[in-house]
Amino acid sequence: MVLFPRFRALAGLLCLLTLLSTPALAESDACGYVSAPAKPPQSEELYPADIRRIDGEDLPKRAQNRYRLPVGKHAIAIQERVADTPRGYTKLRKLGNKAVPLVYKIIEIEVQANTNHQISARLYPDRISARAPNDFWDPVIWRSVEETCS
Repeated sequence: MVLFPRFRALAGLLCLLTLLSTPALAESDACGYVSAPAKPPQSEELYPADIRRIDGEDLPKRAQNRYRLPVGKHAIAIQERVADTPRGYTKLRKLGNKAVPLVYKIIEIEVQANTNHQISARLYPDRISARAPNDFWDPVIWRSVEETCS
């Protein structure tokens, strides 16, 4: 029969097209994480921080402070928690930093597939000033580790 070879060729072509399109589908579903661990290494002047907004959207506070995101660029709003640790509190007071209003600072992150980008607040003791009360810290990615994202 003449139709059978054509049907087989069409089925083969459809299978080939499906196989070729699968990586594109998998890539568009790729994801990674951003997190703010509770205990970054203070020996490197790194202190806890909270992730408060992602791409302009407010987030509910989570105990784990970890968020799954699609691969690509994201704007993450961070709130420092330097004074929440005994060492950070003592450093800030010794350097003359009084209680200041909490502010969010934005860090742009290129989220990579199957990666956990860990964020903290880096303390800059030399930048503590009454004229610029929130210049003493910046959000940083202090570690990126491979972690399967699904």
